[in-house]
Amino acid sequence: MKLLIFTYAPAGLGHLRVTDALAESRPRNTQYVLLGSIDRFVTWVHRFTSINPFGKYIFLRSQYGVFEDIFTRFYRSLLVMSSGGVLRQLKEIALHNPECEDIWIVATHFGMAHQVGAIKERLIEETGKNIRLIVQVTDDTYQHIWCVRGADLTFVPSQFVKTKFETYAKKQRIDFVSEVIPYPLSKLLTKKLPKNMGLRQKVFSEKSGKINVAIPVSGAAVGLTYFMNLVKELKKLSDRFEFWVLVKQTPFTEMFISGMSNIPGVNVLMGKNDIQMIELYELLYGKNLIHLEITKPSEQAFKAIIYPTDVGGSVLLFTTPVGRQEKENIKFLERHCLIPNSSQTSVPRAIRISENPRIAAKFIKWGVNSGLFRKMTSPNFRFSKKCLSSGEVGPDGARLFWKQVVKKFGK
Repeated sequence: MKLLIFTYAPAGLGHLRVTDALAESRPRNTQYVLLGSIDRFVTWVHRFTSINPFGKYIFLRSQYGVFEDIFTRFYRSLLVMSSGGVLRQLKEIALHNPECEDIWIVATHFGMAHQVGAIKERLIEETGKNIRLIVQVTDDTYQHIWCVRGADLTFVPSQFVKTKFETYAKKQRIDFVSEVIPYPLSKLLTKKLPKNMGLRQKVFSEKSGKINVAIPVSGAAVGLTYFMNLVKELKKLSDRFEFWVLVKQTPFTEMFISGMSNIPGVNVLMGKNDIQMIELYELLYGKNLIHLEITKPSEQAFKAIIYPTDVGGSVLLFTTPVGRQEKENIKFLERHCLIPNSSQTSVPRAIRISENPRIAAKFIKWGVNSGLFRKMTSPNFRFSKKCLSSGEVGPDGARLFWKQVVKKFGK
């Protein structure tokens, strides 16, 4: 028998979203364990570098050049030195499942990936199990920290990133085996829209009817003031917009939740933890036809690789990118002509909006009135042959993940 262990970190919702997508698409009748990081340092760093201006500056400097190399060596060493707790947890799980000879550990965050990579051989010796470490990179980024020593297989969203990692790994003498698959998204988001929901294009083809706008707030609660002001500006321009704000209940979001709850036409969906937030997000898309989503270009950017006729195929309106990985996600979309650039003539799946909420609101209103969003939600939308042949676009990422894993390591 086989046991799957999914490891993730509480550093934003992206890692957990991918974990959820991979867990629900796992091979039939395969049991699994969800193992969250116990490293509070990761959570603190994520919040500090997302909100604090000085933290953002330090974070950005650490993502490039010699500073990246220094940070990678330091953080990798810190993770390896603190891997004792992970060893004890994994050993306990392995010994409590004596019938499972094969254990596949799937890491959707580099933190626990490095820790598992460091203790994997010892874990094999002490348990007698066949253990594999599989890493899923959760942005289209080639940040060196994602190159994990001890990983048996690493999945990346693009050939561009794969090539970058291979070059770096060779210099660092790291055995790096990787595969390119479309970014894994949940089964619900990649399903075709039920007929009773209709088509997104219809509301943009008419001059009346509610336009459902989803605003998922990031795990670090970034951009609260911006979202509040943007909603107010859009409400001034049109009463057609119906807002669905998803936010986690924390001390940092109390005032935001209170303020949003008092605005007519705004539905605030609150979760008490990250897992509830994932469930609420899928529930929102499963029960409502969402036309627009205003979000950070984090892992949400990859919803652009599915069709507007899919449940999760809303028009994506991206706020200003924060950090290298979000900028690189934008570049991924530009390479596939899924977001406008200077030479693009095709219809995009996503658009960046102004950091000025008033300007952004006017643009969104123009997108409705001009027919732009109608074109972006056309049921006739097709990805180019170049996109499809790249192996980087499409709804089958999660399925292809397991197909490749089984092919490499056996059933």
